[in-house]
Amino acid sequence: MLHLVRTVFFKELIDAARDRRSLLSALIFPLLMPLLIGGMFHLLVQREASSGRLELPTVGAERAPELASALRQAGLDLTHVSPEQAAAPTEAVKARSLPAVLVISADYAEALATGRPADVQLFLDDSHAESRRLARRAERAILEHSGRIGALRLIARGVDPSVASPIAIERHDASTQAALAAQVLGLFPMLALMAAFIGGMQVAIDTTAGERERGSLEPLLINPAPRVALTLGKWLTATLFALVSAWLTLGLSALSMNQVDLAQIGLPFQLSLRQALTMALLVLPIAPLASALEMSIATFARSYKEAQTYLSVVLFIPMLPGMWLTMSPTATEPWMTLVPILGQTALLGDVLGGKDVTGSAIAIASLSATLLSLAAVAFAARLLQSERVVFGR
Repeated sequence: MLHLVRTVFFKELIDAARDRRSLLSALIFPLLMPLLIGGMFHLLVQREASSGRLELPTVGAERAPELASALRQAGLDLTHVSPEQAAAPTEAVKARSLPAVLVISADYAEALATGRPADVQLFLDDSHAESRRLARRAERAILEHSGRIGALRLIARGVDPSVASPIAIERHDASTQAALAAQVLGLFPMLALMAAFIGGMQVAIDTTAGERERGSLEPLLINPAPRVALTLGKWLTATLFALVSAWLTLGLSALSMNQVDLAQIGLPFQLSLRQALTMALLVLPIAPLASALEMSIATFARSYKEAQTYLSVVLFIPMLPGMWLTMSPTATEPWMTLVPILGQTALLGDVLGGKDVTGSAIAIASLSATLLSLAAVAFAARLLQSERVVFGR
C-alpha cells in the first residue's frame, strides 16, 4: 500500500513540476503578494510618519502671525496661494491642484482683540489621503493654539483655566505594542491560509478533472491498485505544493515587514524565531485540508473548466474567518480551535500579538483540520469508484 502511494506521489510530482500552471499557482502568489503588502506598508509609514514637514497653502497668513508660528512649530510650512485659487479654494481642492487650503479671515486680528471668535476656514478633500493628513495636522495645531488663547483669557480675568474643563479624562491603554502591530498586520495570517488553497489548486484540478479530460484517468484506474492509494498519492502531491506556497508566504511576509520601519508610527514589528515556527506549525494542517477539499470538488466536477469555477468559490473559505474576526474582534475562545481554519486564523493572530498559545490549542486545531482532511480524501476516493464520475457522467 505504502509503495503504491509513494509511486503515485512521485509520478504526480514529476507531472506537476513539468506543468507551468502548477508551478506558477504555487509560487506567484507567495512571491508577489508579500512584496506588494510590504511595499504598501512602507508607503503607509512614509505617509503617516509625523517627522516630515508638510506644506499648507494659506491665504492671509500675515493677518495671524502667532497662529502662523504655531502652525510652523507643528511641522507645517505655510505657502502662498495664487489669486485665482484664493478666490475659489473649493474648486482648487476638488481639482487636487492644492491638497488643502487654510483661509484666515480679514477680521481675524480684530476679533481676537475684542474677545470674539476669530474665523478660519479649512478647505480639504476628505476622500484624498494627502489632503486628509494635511488637514488633520493643521486642525490639531489650530485647536491647540486656540486652547492656549482661551486659557490666557481666563487667567487675565482671574479665572482658573481648569474651570472650563470640569471633567478630566485619564486614558489608560491596556494594549501592548505587539497587540497593536498584530491588529495592523492581521492580513498576513489570511494571506498564508489563502496561499495554501491557491498553491495546491492547479495540482488538485490537474490530477483529477484534468486527467479525466485528457483521457489518462481511466488507464490509471485499470491498474491493480486500490483507489485509496491513488487518491492518497495525488493528495500528497497537492499538499506539498500547498505547503510550500503557504510557508513561502509566511517567510517572505516576515522578511518584507522586517524591512518596514513600523516604529515610526508607534508599531514596532519584530517576529521571533519561536513565533515564526509556531505560525508555520499552525499553517501545516491547512495545506492537506485545502488539497483534500479541492480534490474532492475537482473529482466531482465534470470538466477542468467546471472544476476551476467551483474552486474559485472555495478561495473564499480562508478569507471568511479573517474577515469575521476583523469586523467583530473577539478574544480567542476554546471552541474556535474545534473549527478548522477559524481556529488557525485566531491562533495566528494571537501569535502575532505576542500572546502565549498553548500546545493543546495547537493540537486541537490541527486535529480538527486533519480529521476533516481525511474525510475529504475518503470522499474523493469513493468518487473514483463511481463510473459516472470516472467517465465524466
